[in-house]
Amino acid sequence: MTMSISRPLALAGLAMALALGPLSEATAGTKKRGSKDIMPAFSTGVIVSLAKKDQLDPELLAKARTVAARYGVTLRQLRRMAQGGDVLELSKALPDTVARKLALEIARLDDRIDYVEPDVVMVPLGLSNDKHVGAQWNYTESAGGINLPEAWVMSKGQGVVVAVVDTGVRPHVDLMANLLPGHDFISSAALARDGNGRDTFAWDEGNWHTPGQCGAGSVTGDESNWHGTHVAGTIAADANNQLGVAGVAPRASILPVRVAGRCGGRTSDIIDGLLWAAGVPVAGAPRNAHPAQVINLSLGTVAACSRTFQAALDVVRERGVVVVAAAGNSDTDVSRVSPAGCRGVIAVAASDRDGKLAYYSNHGKGITVTAPGGDMRASAEDGVLSLYNAGTRRPALDNLAYMQGTSMAAPHVSGVVALMLARHPELSPDKVKTLLKSTARPMSLMKCRAGCGGGLLDAASAVAAATVVAP
Repeated sequence: MTMSISRPLALAGLAMALALGPLSEATAGTKKRGSKDIMPAFSTGVIVSLAKKDQLDPELLAKARTVAARYGVTLRQLRRMAQGGDVLELSKALPDTVARKLALEIARLDDRIDYVEPDVVMVPLGLSNDKHVGAQWNYTESAGGINLPEAWVMSKGQGVVVAVVDTGVRPHVDLMANLLPGHDFISSAALARDGNGRDTFAWDEGNWHTPGQCGAGSVTGDESNWHGTHVAGTIAADANNQLGVAGVAPRASILPVRVAGRCGGRTSDIIDGLLWAAGVPVAGAPRNAHPAQVINLSLGTVAACSRTFQAALDVVRERGVVVVAAAGNSDTDVSRVSPAGCRGVIAVAASDRDGKLAYYSNHGKGITVTAPGGDMRASAEDGVLSLYNAGTRRPALDNLAYMQGTSMAAPHVSGVVALMLARHPELSPDKVKTLLKSTARPMSLMKCRAGCGGGLLDAASAVAAATVVAP
């Protein structure tokens, strides 16, 4: 749909087009308590990397199983990773501190082992949602918006592929025109909820789970949050089709890469999905016919960047791919989280409707830029509106919803990067990062309490700068 300054007209159009019910039901704001996502990190396995990329032999595997038994778990050899290394699955999830002790003991077993790391579970970084129809203040308002209408005069992202490495997507009516064939990299059929683990269907099957189902201390959620669909909609929902919302880059293409299901996503699966999105061959997966120029990672965990993840990011960046990562929702320094704390990524903090750093957002020197993530404590309409699904647990009808979190901030930046690359495809990841920081609107100490990068994302300034600079 075209953006409208008139909220009543926009609301009526959306309610009619998506059959969301009477306006009286759809527009009431919901008060919410403030909360931060302080999920303790946990692991479902370990990644064993041998020198010279050798494979794990039966004798060494037996030794590793003996060590694991002392921690009350068993190990199952799951698979080889795309860039080398063996994934060993634990019989039950372990807290991060325990998993790291186990990994250290296994690493000491043999001189051939280069390193062993926990296969940490990452989760989508959207905090909460509420299903209401409203206006996209995040694009147009002077205080907290990204100055998008002026950017659209110059670019709408034509020809750029943005990979959404997330929970998968639903075939939403307002996304299908820009949706490419993707892939499901969830290796566990139970976590994937599709009965077969990895396959060529990147559809979100729902990520609801019951208390305690994902390990002690893990985040609980008895409803699915259709996270990847919401993220993809912010990046590239179709425009001028008289329904739904408009994405930041409404002519870009979305490559859905499913890596997170029930209980989140394993680091090993996320890495393979990340590499495949960039065009790197992955055993067992078809060739990616549409390699991405931009990859959005609206997921993470409170754990430092692992060597395995950093190595994958280095490979992706060598291919010229821009990686955008949500900073996290724990109100802590971004250096403590992954993947936003990894080298070379564009780390995105979240701002509220007034253009202030959101109360939950991570921050620090590692932040590149800040973008709208919303704050729904007073009203749902102060969140970020995007595509959603009406299903409480399983997929149902298409609709829209407000969500908040750095997960919602990151796709604003991914969309703007698509606008920039459509104008200047040769821009390097480093140059994109520099331009985003230098063109952002500075934030005062009153609006940024602890490190917001260059400031608030300014789409028009970033696209204009991308048009005239050298790669």
